[in-house]
Formats: sequence, C-alpha cells, structure tokens
Amino acid sequence: MLPVGYNANVKIVQGRDTIVIIQEMTHNTRVIPLVPTPKLGDAFRHWSGESRGWWEGDTLVVDSRGFNEDFWFTNGGLPHTEQLRMIERFTRENLDTLRYEVTIDDPGAYTRPWKSSWTLRWVADEELPKHMCQDNR
Repeated sequence: MLPVGYNANVKIVQGRDTIVIIQEMTHNTRVIPLVPTPKLGDAFRHWSGESRGWWEGDTLVVDSRGFNEDFWFTNGGLPHTEQLRMIERFTRENLDTLRYEVTIDDPGAYTRPWKSSWTLRWVADEELPKHMCQDNR
C-alpha cells in the first residue's frame, strides 16, 4: 500500500482500482488505473499521457505513453517527442520514505533510454498547501 502523503506539493492516494497523484504546484491530477481498461487510440495524445499501473511485489510500476509534445516534461524543458514512454517505479522503503525511479525512453529525442531517481518523504497529517502562480506585474 502507498501512503497518503505529501512532499513538494504532491499527494498520492491509493484506491481499490486506481492510484491518484495530485500535484498542487502545476494543478495536475493523474489517475492511474490498476485494472485492465480499454486502451485509447494512438491518435489520442494528451498532456499526461495514458498510464497503466500494476504491482510487482511492494513496487507500484506505472507505464505511461501517448504524451503530446505540448506538455512540459520538466520545468527545465527537457526535450521529448510523441514517442516518449515513461516507466515509473514507486517503492515504499519504510514508513515515511517513498523511492521514486523513472526510466525515460524516447527514441525521437534520445539515443538510448535513461533513468533518474529520488526519495520522497511522507509528512503525516499535513494538508496539501495551495500554490498560487503570480504573473510578476
């Protein structure tokens, strides 16, 4: 089971058939089905891609594809194409630590797949903070 936790304006909630990841800073919500659902057509591409999740032991694995080229891959703007495939792994190392690993495979932008990882700290009983974007006028 994943914790209901907060880190860097992120909340992860596990339901019976879905995982929901809410990121306040970008006002982004990802709903990741954990059961087989119909696949969207290849012509349908959207900001967060299409994700499917499953458990491998204590690790949640999420396979996402079908991204459009308009979304920001990172706030630094890493290059990507519509060929992007992202494999994420969430492993709860202990009560308050979640290990996140991601493999990026995009043959349209990179010569080979690459990986990154970090840990997220769970903060119990904390509300998701509101993030307001200001236009600097």
